[in-house]
Amino acid sequence: MLLDELAGAADAAPWLVLFFDTYERTSPFLDRWLHDVMTTDRYGELPAHTVVVTAGQRPLDPARWEGAADFAADLPLRPFTEAEARDLLAAKGVTEEPVVAEVLRLTGRLPVLVSTLAESGPTAPGDVGDPSATAVERFLKWEPDPARRAAALACALPRRLDEEAIRAATGEGGVDPAELFAWLRTMPFVRTDGKGTARYHGVVRAPMLRLRRNASPESWSSAHTRLAEVYERRRGALEEGGPARPDRPWTRPAWRAPRVEELYHRLCARPRAALPEVLREGVEACRVATAVAREWARAVTDAAEDTAGAEGSDAATDPLAGETEPLKSLATACLGPLALEREGALLVLEVLLGRAELDDEGRVAAYNAHGLRLFLLGRLREALGDHERALALDPRDPWGHHGLAVTRRALGEYEAALGHLADAAEVAPDAAWPARERGETYRRMGRPDEALPWLERAHALDPAEPLTLGSLGQVKFTLGRVREALADLDRAITLWPDYAWALTRRARVRQSLGDTAGALADLDRAQDLAPDAAGTRGERGDVLRLTGHHEEAAAEYAAALALDPGYAWAWGGKALSLEALGRRDDALTALDEALRIDPGYGWASEQRQRITGTGAGPAPPCG
Repeated sequence: MLLDELAGAADAAPWLVLFFDTYERTSPFLDRWLHDVMTTDRYGELPAHTVVVTAGQRPLDPARWEGAADFAADLPLRPFTEAEARDLLAAKGVTEEPVVAEVLRLTGRLPVLVSTLAESGPTAPGDVGDPSATAVERFLKWEPDPARRAAALACALPRRLDEEAIRAATGEGGVDPAELFAWLRTMPFVRTDGKGTARYHGVVRAPMLRLRRNASPESWSSAHTRLAEVYERRRGALEEGGPARPDRPWTRPAWRAPRVEELYHRLCARPRAALPEVLREGVEACRVATAVAREWARAVTDAAEDTAGAEGSDAATDPLAGETEPLKSLATACLGPLALEREGALLVLEVLLGRAELDDEGRVAAYNAHGLRLFLLGRLREALGDHERALALDPRDPWGHHGLAVTRRALGEYEAALGHLADAAEVAPDAAWPARERGETYRRMGRPDEALPWLERAHALDPAEPLTLGSLGQVKFTLGRVREALADLDRAITLWPDYAWALTRRARVRQSLGDTAGALADLDRAQDLAPDAAGTRGERGDVLRLTGHHEEAAAEYAAALALDPGYAWAWGGKALSLEALGRRDDALTALDEALRIDPGYGWASEQRQRITGTGAGPAPPCG
């Protein structure tokens, strides 16, 4: 009996270890017995210092091993770290750096493959054979159906699997996509998310891709082209659905997802041909945010890794030979900057501007996007230079005029901004945004009567533009047309639910109508969308102050000022709450700070005079 023999050996060894390999195949015969051995004394007692290890593709049966957490632990088999792989290679005498680097590249540090190549004792990079076929054979060794094996290999091509992607990957190869998808989801190397989409485990997918790529480059390209067309159709369906902001699709996650997959597959199919389009889309991704640029860059990086051909391949046998190096250099240049949250997108735009594959139209867009990123970082004078460079390349570029206008406006140079908007209207006479930006400029100049007709004109040209409706709502509120203002802001937020600026403005309108709960709900949503926006905390401070919650109001103003110490309005609002709390000296100090920041802040000056004995009664501070 095994347990008797183990008991006899127990006194001579500090530990006993039992290994059961390939457990996905042996468990039908062994699992019930092993469970009884571990949990009962039916076969005798297992020595207390025995460790049992099962190694297989699937976890233990949860129905049988319920409660095993008290004495069992799952240890997923991961690739070696680089240090571990190097140690194994060194132990086998493989130490030349070019050879080691090639082994690491080809194996993905998968233990069985590192060991396989180490055993062959390579002494030069050319001696390192591609172990992809060996790896794939191990992953599919228990599947006897050749059609399923071929389909499983084909389905490694998409980064995300569903039935339509399977149909495109296999090329209608006589395999039912629904049946194949159901089978693949039972495989241990396929993981399914809650939305019905599946992915191959990266360790398995990499050698499968290499095998497909090197065995038949033409088949590889045609399959990736079909997959790109799948995602292009999905993207097109979303565009036909009438997005609220069709000129800014990269802001929409639902649109981005198929577009990123489409770009990945176009790069895999024909890297050189796809690169100009991919660079242009990278500009648009960077224009939105660093996080969005990361999605784009991940597709570029994956394509660069996945299209790498066999060592020594050439154009005579491999149509993609020589095409992947520009892609690899782009991926390498982008990944480092994108680790920087604030400046990542800006730095990637500089990478894109340095690429010869970016055409003049893309270069104009990149200068304008770079100017926008500088604007958002507060580097306004530098931003002006970018928009001027865009106009030097294309004097009729309306977005260069737009960038100059909004930047001049932010600098307080309102008349210059209006001049650029007049130029923009000449080159884009049918566009609504020049009229909208004129109205917004007049609004910021404190001239709501002049702003209103421009905003109404912009709204007539484009009734579904939420930015116009947001500005209209604010202007009408200033003019005392409160109910109309609320309707405009409601419509703006319906069109663009993530419009944080409109949410904060609607909060002010709701507060004026006595809807404190609605105002605070809008500010909660705005803060979720833009947690670092000082204005949202300042608005919340106003709502709380006007409802008599001065302790909470003072805390919100303090939070706003922690985000932006130069926020004069928050200093003024905080002063009134401090006064209401009996902290007169602190209130005067806050007003002094508001006036130091903005010596022309008339309201703060009036409140200081009132508190010190002269002037009008308290009123809400004006931003």
